[in-house]
Amino acid sequence: MFKQIIPLSIISFILNLIWENAHAQLFNGYESFFQHFAPCLLATFGDVVFTILVYYIVITLKHDSNWIKNINKNDYLILAIFGIIFALCIEYRALLWHRWTYTDAMPIIPYFKVGLTPILQMALLLPLSFYLTKKNTSSI
Repeated sequence: MFKQIIPLSIISFILNLIWENAHAQLFNGYESFFQHFAPCLLATFGDVVFTILVYYIVITLKHDSNWIKNINKNDYLILAIFGIIFALCIEYRALLWHRWTYTDAMPIIPYFKVGLTPILQMALLLPLSFYLTKKNTSSI
């Protein structure tokens, strides 16, 4: 179990830090690197905590502390759904509490009225983090 958590955390951190900084310019007030790096770093730690939380939730549901070794397409789909739900909740709360606003360049998901890139981030990077962890720990 612990042989997977460290690689998972590192992989999630790297992927999310890159994504957070890459799409930061789509949020008002984060146009320059110096404006957005610290908030993006903080957000990345939150992304990693969520990834670890999901890891432990799945351990509990599957009763298998080594489930990443046998991860399958259905698991990746479920991880993507977890990511979408998490991202929608974060975006709704942040917009409701005026924590951030989007620039005109941010693509908006019509029905949900939230930015597309934060939703894609969790939908793609959460399963990708687990996939890369499986690939990097398969011999452990």
